[in-house]
Amino acid sequence: MIHSYGVRNGLNLACFTCLVMCMVEFSRAEVVFDVTKYSASPNGTADINSKAFLNAWDAACAQNGSATLVIPPGNFLVGPISFKGPCMGPSSPRIQIHGTLKAPGLAGVPGLYWIEFRNLQKLAVDGGGVVDGQGADAWTAATELKSKNRPMSLRFININSGRIADLAVQNSMGFHVAIQRSTSITVHHLNISAPGDSPNTDGIHVSRSSHVNLTSLTVGTGDDCISIGPGSTNITVFNVTCGPGHGISVGSLGKYENEEDVAGVRVRNCTVVGTTNGVRIKTWPGSPPSAASDITFEDIVMHNVTRPIIIDQVYCPVHNCTTLPSHVKIRDVAFRRIRGTTNSPVAVTFSCSPEAPCQNVQLQDINLDSAGTDSDLGSGLDSDLVFGASTNITSSCSNVLGSAFGMQKPHPCF
Repeated sequence: MIHSYGVRNGLNLACFTCLVMCMVEFSRAEVVFDVTKYSASPNGTADINSKAFLNAWDAACAQNGSATLVIPPGNFLVGPISFKGPCMGPSSPRIQIHGTLKAPGLAGVPGLYWIEFRNLQKLAVDGGGVVDGQGADAWTAATELKSKNRPMSLRFININSGRIADLAVQNSMGFHVAIQRSTSITVHHLNISAPGDSPNTDGIHVSRSSHVNLTSLTVGTGDDCISIGPGSTNITVFNVTCGPGHGISVGSLGKYENEEDVAGVRVRNCTVVGTTNGVRIKTWPGSPPSAASDITFEDIVMHNVTRPIIIDQVYCPVHNCTTLPSHVKIRDVAFRRIRGTTNSPVAVTFSCSPEAPCQNVQLQDINLDSAGTDSDLGSGLDSDLVFGASTNITSSCSNVLGSAFGMQKPHPCF
């Protein structure tokens, strides 16, 4: 015999358990914070939209659970804004940009950045939208030496685990994307663009960060497509199409006192088109001591690149630098399976420091020819050292200790 109170207690327990589970699931449910619900509008001013964005962010950041801040389709003029943490939830609110964010011009962005993400963990920024820095007035001011202020469009600083994906970032006043003092960052499927003559508009700049993966990107700007600055370790650049611009660079290094070393950089499976440089390491003359080591550039295709392979330890874009040598020690650098064309008579340049000569620089399977030739760029990558057929391009070396393997075109200079 089953007593009625036992049945009732069993049912009550089951109902209570179901209620708790529903409450748990409800607490886990993602809460959406649409900026237009906080008075942002495609017709709004930069001040009104900026306040609305921050109010939506503050509400999302205070959510003790999953939260998403949504910027819907439309053109939103927005002034300088900082999405700051830490936030209440186990991860930062996801930011989905479906619309177009537009900067208010140089006068409206007086600081170092336009949009900043700071002190956050497990951050995701995506959505398929556009981030437009509207930088033309800043480029003119820089060219005419009327202003040195070149705000970066997207700044990620003190981020622990982040993913930035599926966005178009264009026409920045300064750097398009800057990753600083961060770790475990993936940047994926960005299209970054600015005119080839826009000054100091690096596509992505990484500094004092570790375990950063830059993958499947299309970058064309007026400066470096990718620049890897001081204090960067364990950096991967993979499947990037670069051009126009100044190529993919480690550096510049040695400009300031107490810079941290660079180590563990891998640049692979990239295509560089119509740039002034291909793959490059650059350090300032007269620099304080530091080091750059364990750097590999491999499986790179060059099309009509002026300086495809270059180490430049007398880097001086301002033309009034000291004549003292660089003290940045470069060692353990490999250039492997690099092929394509150049519009310069010197395709490989190693201009290293007499005070700190480059050590253990390796060339393996290099096949570079003059632009417009009929070379088969896919052939000739043999395991034994082979010098390419007659060509009018050369290589140049100073203060470098290195070795060469496989096909070498042009003839190596060490």
